[in-house]
Amino acid sequence: MLDIRISPTATPNPHFLEQPRARNQTNLAWLQRALKSKGKRAGAGPMLLLLGGTDPISFRLRVAQSHARHDLTPSSWSHVVLVEPGTEDAAAARAWELSLDPSGGFGYPPKTNGVQRANLRHYDDARRFPNIGLVHVPIEPEPVRDALHQFMHQRAVVDAVDLVTRWLPYVWGAGRAGNPLLDGQGLPSAVMVETVIGAAGFELTPGIASASSCPEALWQAARWWHEYHSREDGTPLMGTYITDHVLCEAPG
Repeated sequence: MLDIRISPTATPNPHFLEQPRARNQTNLAWLQRALKSKGKRAGAGPMLLLLGGTDPISFRLRVAQSHARHDLTPSSWSHVVLVEPGTEDAAAARAWELSLDPSGGFGYPPKTNGVQRANLRHYDDARRFPNIGLVHVPIEPEPVRDALHQFMHQRAVVDAVDLVTRWLPYVWGAGRAGNPLLDGQGLPSAVMVETVIGAAGFELTPGIASASSCPEALWQAARWWHEYHSREDGTPLMGTYITDHVLCEAPG
């Protein structure tokens, strides 16, 4: 089992609510609606785009994170993207990721510590990515940009290139590669987000070490750790989500 603490809060975050998907609505259209309806309370801070895919790599990542759930069912999430504030156009948003399946290929990862500029159009297909969530983080954007620049140019902080190479054999089913999460090696996308947001002064996931972070842990933070964030930082995480796709129903 993964060493993760369960929130003592018994009720879900009232500021993180389900936003139903309209019939045949694409993810960008859903996201556009979420951006317009976020309201002033969400502030002008960075956002986390949670995604849950149905392709083979996403499937393996969702199953890998079952160890971060008390019922051991697969996670609804497989990836997270860091989205900069300042745009109401979802398709044109400046966003960053550490994908294990980048749309433009890996290129030469050491140049940016594996960080890639994300094109949100890549995630527009709601059939491939039926689960989507948008989380607003209540911090100023400038420290986040500085921390992201540091993450990209100082591999001594987190060697994300090494992290990617540990996960690729698992998602590709190469040899006898095991689940890196059980060895405390978090999913690259989540570790990047956790490290950058943490360096900017906000503890995203009180229930798990940042080096072991994963999209499921970020989901749990947004859904269940709102009392902690309200007490420690004054403002809880806010946002919307839709989880149309479930790999396995919880027993009972």
